[in-house]
Amino acid sequence: MWINDMYDANACSIFGRWNWLESWTWKEYKQKKDELWDKIVLVDMIWHPLEWSIEASDELFDWRYPKWTIFALYCHSWWSSWYLQKQLTPIMPQYVFINIKWWILAL
Repeated sequence: MWINDMYDANACSIFGRWNWLESWTWKEYKQKKDELWDKIVLVDMIWHPLEWSIEASDELFDWRYPKWTIFALYCHSWWSSWYLQKQLTPIMPQYVFINIKWWILAL
């Protein structure tokens, strides 16, 4: 699977949003990380990784993580991470994809 092929001209569009997809704020992420530290993988989508995050790549979702791993996706605006969440959720149901909203500066 090619991660970059999942993006198109609508990647940052607010139209067609799926409201059932789960989003967390950075505060919620930190609380969940404290509870579920070994089950959550923070995924950097802006090529400016936080020291505890993993860069989005094609190898990231190649079955190396156990079922029900939670991938928390973040970007600058949260629209691109939401878009990738929307693309990955139906094709990889063994994982949980969470969109971290309100950008990286909210840390």
